Amino acid sequence: MTILYSIGLGLINALIVGFLVRRMMFTGTGAARNIIVSLAIGLSIWPITLQAYRLLGVAEGGNYPTLDMSFPAIMIFLLLFAWFIVIQMFVLLAIELVMPTGSLTSLLRSAPKIPTWYRRFSRLAQIQKILIQFGLSRYLKPRIPTLRVSLREIASTTRDALAAAGVTFIKLGQFIATRGDMIPHEFVEEFSTLQAGVPPVPFREVKDQLEAQWGRPVAEVFEEFDEVPFAAASVAQVHRAVTWDGRVVAVKVQRPKIRKQVRADCDIVLTLAERLERSTDWASRVGIGKLARSFVDSLQGELDYRGELAHIEALRTADETGRSTSGTDSMVRIPRVYKEYSGEYVLVMDLIEGVPLSHATEVIDSLSELARNEIAQDLFLMVVRQVLGKGIFHADLHAGNIVISPAGRAGLVDFGAVGRIDKRDRRAIALLLMAFDSQNSQAATAAILDLLGTPSDVNLRELQREIGQILLKYGDGQPGSTSAALFGELIDFVVDFGFPMPVSVATAFRAISTLEGSITRLNPELNLLALVTQNGRSLPREVGGLGVDRHEAALYAAAVGPQIAELPGQLSRIAGHLQDGTLDVGTSGLNISMIKNLLKSTVEQFIQVIVSTALILGGVILMAANFGPQLAPELKLFTYFGAWVLLVGSVIAALVLAPALRQRMAWDRLG
Repeated sequence: MTILYSIGLGLINALIVGFLVRRMMFTGTGAARNIIVSLAIGLSIWPITLQAYRLLGVAEGGNYPTLDMSFPAIMIFLLLFAWFIVIQMFVLLAIELVMPTGSLTSLLRSAPKIPTWYRRFSRLAQIQKILIQFGLSRYLKPRIPTLRVSLREIASTTRDALAAAGVTFIKLGQFIATRGDMIPHEFVEEFSTLQAGVPPVPFREVKDQLEAQWGRPVAEVFEEFDEVPFAAASVAQVHRAVTWDGRVVAVKVQRPKIRKQVRADCDIVLTLAERLERSTDWASRVGIGKLARSFVDSLQGELDYRGELAHIEALRTADETGRSTSGTDSMVRIPRVYKEYSGEYVLVMDLIEGVPLSHATEVIDSLSELARNEIAQDLFLMVVRQVLGKGIFHADLHAGNIVISPAGRAGLVDFGAVGRIDKRDRRAIALLLMAFDSQNSQAATAAILDLLGTPSDVNLRELQREIGQILLKYGDGQPGSTSAALFGELIDFVVDFGFPMPVSVATAFRAISTLEGSITRLNPELNLLALVTQNGRSLPREVGGLGVDRHEAALYAAAVGPQIAELPGQLSRIAGHLQDGTLDVGTSGLNISMIKNLLKSTVEQFIQVIVSTALILGGVILMAANFGPQLAPELKLFTYFGAWVLLVGSVIAALVLAPALRQRMAWDRLG
């Protein structure tokens, strides 16, 4: 009978008391664990009660509680029952701390992902091996050790490690090279040389991808299609083809399964960045987590060729508009794209005949100096029109992305990296270039302040003086006067002064300075600073003017007009608040009601902690005192009363802990 009663009491506890405990805790503990704990405790209540009766000398004639039990037996049973409820609350709290609600369900849901996790772990181990192989693992420590090698050597070693790690990390290095505002220039220069030399994928592996894009066999789409690609990179390869109407095109097709590899590597990049930012001072200062997230977003965009198609069309429009405005033709060509053949994985455009400038030594030597200078001049003017005229520009014009033909024509390829910059910043960059041409430090300072804003503690006169020194250093054909060096020193300078460098401005600076390496291949004696000097007076015309036209003035007036109209009323209200002493400065963003509720909640919790502590201590003291009338042969009244006081204090403590646990769980989910 005792066993049956224990089971019945356990079921009642599981259904009723378990529900009440769950509601009292306010933590939303899982129903399954609550039922299991309630059932286990309910089954234990009556056997433990009988054992307590024997220890305390309480005589009971039955094997289960009834109303005709003695008064001491009923009181002891009620006390034990209440204590079991409190114990159940703390057991559930402890389980919640060790294994939050939903952990098991989440684990079961994640079971199909175990193979993915295994591949990720294997890839992470491979990358760790590469870091150790190149001696870079020591820089994952909390502090960079005393360096016995130069930053240049570290940057070169890191570049080699990135190249060995594969496509995603090569792209990461190329991306880091665009952030001269955050990364030392030694790393920028070394990472700018990263190129992926990879063998092409056999045609049979890309054929299915092409036909899935076009919905029909390759032979039906093109009259001719070269199965052997003429160019191969880490993400894609390019095949020559001829359309049925005789146009020669380049078909850029993404490598199969590259997205899966990139996604896995991007997860690793984000994980490593989070670890570095959490464990190292230098990564935290650089903000490497934000940099990694920006890289992942950029790389995901590059893998969708519909974005690159839009970039090419925008650049063609900008170039055609600029040439029609200036009334000149250009030796540099931007290819036309074919939307009807292009898609997410495939991009079809005009084939630009020639050799990449990085491998065109023989072609360059065969051209006259006049032809080489003309190509360099047109490249410069094209970038000027893109950056300063239309605000959309090819952001990676290294020598591998410029094709040159024996006929003295050039063209741009690979438009995955494109920058954008707004009109005000374009105007400021143009003024900065013109200030360099005229050696005007005051105008250069004004342009930099317009580009980057003004930090509150900057000394403007010292700023102007330092900029003047930079202009003098790189002016008048001084040795080492290159745009890469100029922009690199400008970026280091403004960052040291506390200016935040916008990504768009940093990308524009890099686009201009990267072009210089390509121009010097055409003519080693020519650089961008010399071209700026040669074209200084024509820059305003090339970018469509630097002033504010009538239409812009009308827009500014329309935007500012309502604010000016409200100004008298606002001044009147400020004067009224000053007169009656109610002026409130800088507190409009504060939620007073929220602050009051927070203070009230904090005070209430503090009082509850004090009360629960006092009750727990008082209960322990009463139980230890062991005095008062006998409630049972081995139990005195004040000891029994002390157990109830301790129980009440424990309940209050649980009610304080449960909301705190719930808040912590909410923070964990948000984090």
